[in-house]
Amino acid sequence: MGTWSKFVVAIVAACLAAAASAQSKAPINIRLGWQPTMNGARYFIAAAEKLFEKEGLTLTLTKFTAGPPYFAAFQSDSIDIGFLGWQPAATGIAQGIPIKVVAIENDAGGAEGLVVRADSGIKSLADLKGKSVATRRGSSAHTALLRGLEFAKIPQSEVRIVDIDVTALIPAFTKGDVPAAWYWEPWMGLLKRNGGTLIVTDREVGFPVGILWAATDKWLKANPEAMQRFLAVLDAAQARIKQNPKQAAASVAKQLELTEEHVLEVFTKGASWPTNRESLAPSYPYTMDPASIAAGKGIAGVMAENAAFQKSVGIIQNVPDYKQAIDSSHLVRYSKGK
Repeated sequence: MGTWSKFVVAIVAACLAAAASAQSKAPINIRLGWQPTMNGARYFIAAAEKLFEKEGLTLTLTKFTAGPPYFAAFQSDSIDIGFLGWQPAATGIAQGIPIKVVAIENDAGGAEGLVVRADSGIKSLADLKGKSVATRRGSSAHTALLRGLEFAKIPQSEVRIVDIDVTALIPAFTKGDVPAAWYWEPWMGLLKRNGGTLIVTDREVGFPVGILWAATDKWLKANPEAMQRFLAVLDAAQARIKQNPKQAAASVAKQLELTEEHVLEVFTKGASWPTNRESLAPSYPYTMDPASIAAGKGIAGVMAENAAFQKSVGIIQNVPDYKQAIDSSHLVRYSKGK
């Protein structure tokens, strides 16, 4: 083959490669549900740094203030994917919501807990007896509160649980309408910064809590490429938290109108974010490893235990097989490609 022919072949090959690359990054729209909690930090970092756009993803966004409102959106096929707490996800699956757990966002055991007013007279869990406590019914904080009462051997009947949405929480707390509140970040931290004292976290009462990504069966089957790009975004955002937590905290703080100190506290003390590969490791407590899931361990085991507790306190009526609700195949494919 002559020099000119080799040149032409090289040019054609380059054009074909460029076309293939362009095609692989053809825009894909995702209808995504989100919440204003830094426990979903990778979403906010990705949005700020246009990591979705870099992977050829465009987003149609729906905002939620807690996990339970996701159920109707997933059921009506109004969103494709979203991040929510392990406990609401366990509840939704038990109620037949057609979703699959596809990724772990974080372990937030130290980023949710009980905060009390200075004049509440509450110094420990035992002091909740006879008091009012605010939480959001159906949320992970609600179940953690019930676990906390069981931990302290306090009957539910001896505590008045007040259902307050996060949008009304801080005014109710600062005015003294409720002496105590059990919530997730950033609300736990905001309660502290409005004169409250942290008494106990979910981790301290033995209640595993965190955020996961769930998607509808229908969307997953039709959009495997979108899921691969999405996982790449999550890893890129996680790298920002690990490599420069202060900068990542500043980015999230700006979007959520919080102080950088508040967000950094959660990043370094309250929660932790695994890479996709780390979340597949059998040794990870909330692993998505297929063999572990098949054995009812990892995140499947955590959700089953959570659901069993929910059933014992009357939140749900049945405990489904959570092994069937975990789809690790996208993570496995992604990991093999790295």
